[in-house]
Amino acid sequence: MKTLPPVPGSIASLLPYQQGKPIAEVKRELGLSDVIKLASNECPLGPSPRAMAAVGAATADMFRYPDGGGFDLRQALARRHRLDMDNICLGNGSNEIIEMLCRAFVRPGDYALAASPSFLMYQKLVRVAGGILEEIPLDKDYRIDLKALAGAVRARVRLVFVNNPNNPAGTVVTRTELKEFLDQIPPGIIVVLDEAYIDFNSDRACARGEEFLNHSVPVVVMRTFSKIAGLAGLRIGYALADKEIINYFDRVRQPFNTSSLAQAAALAALEDGEFYERHVALVQNERRRYYDAFTRLGLFFLPSQANFVLFHLGPRAEDIFKKMLARGVILRWMGAYNLPEFIRVSIGKPEENIRCLADLERILELERVHFKC
Repeated sequence: MKTLPPVPGSIASLLPYQQGKPIAEVKRELGLSDVIKLASNECPLGPSPRAMAAVGAATADMFRYPDGGGFDLRQALARRHRLDMDNICLGNGSNEIIEMLCRAFVRPGDYALAASPSFLMYQKLVRVAGGILEEIPLDKDYRIDLKALAGAVRARVRLVFVNNPNNPAGTVVTRTELKEFLDQIPPGIIVVLDEAYIDFNSDRACARGEEFLNHSVPVVVMRTFSKIAGLAGLRIGYALADKEIINYFDRVRQPFNTSSLAQAAALAALEDGEFYERHVALVQNERRRYYDAFTRLGLFFLPSQANFVLFHLGPRAEDIFKKMLARGVILRWMGAYNLPEFIRVSIGKPEENIRCLADLERILELERVHFKC
């Protein structure tokens, strides 16, 4: 074995990110031809048609480096959010925004705070920077406990992550709650509002980060085109923040961090209002299909403001996940989120959701018959 340089313990102890199983892998491993994926909160409609057309047109210039500053897209986002371009930074997905935050503001021994469970990449990227992520459990209603988060603030806390809606619970924090929380945060801390799923929210009381950019506490709002615009494969997101924070992002980010194809697709997607409305309506309507089915089946679930629903199956959750997989339905067992008795299902097309629920009901019925015997 070749001898490597020493690896920091914070890196050596990390586990690789566990993504939802790809369709091709399930087909190959299980010998299936008809597989649906409801595991990774992807857009069931595919990409925005305008975005697809824009990518096609942009391929002619693929031999050139992209605009490293993303001028056209940042200008469009500035108009959308009524901000200056200097308040916006593009990222290779919102993941890169988190990475830039950690590069710029977290040093070995520093702390960050986040709810638990929430997006797994907070833990990974804080630790890669040498920091320590302290996780605060969700409250009894599976909502982010902002009072407990505020109470955990101490010396050397640099970042506080609030994902709203929360992944994987789908619950939200309100404007009033967020304001009260921000009012308790001392100077020298950045509050990061991760709004990857905000477009699917229907709760009028839900906080929206852009409304708090002028608060005395520095706030970074993260958004992504992966979910709402169906551009997960192109990897493009963005941050809204004070100009000073954006300036530090620009110092640590990779040059040409977002591709010309991703920028073109995102710019076109911003103008595709018909696709946006159709996607949101589908998700909000199909969530109710799951609510009705879970209620009928006697399963505990969390009403969601995102494009997924978390539901409880008890100790049999992993086994049922595997049985669903064997039927060609990829769900997300939540063991990696320390919720081993739960499964998260992404909202798919109506026919996919119908198939998923029919297979789940059949498995549960077979289990009942088995246990009665």
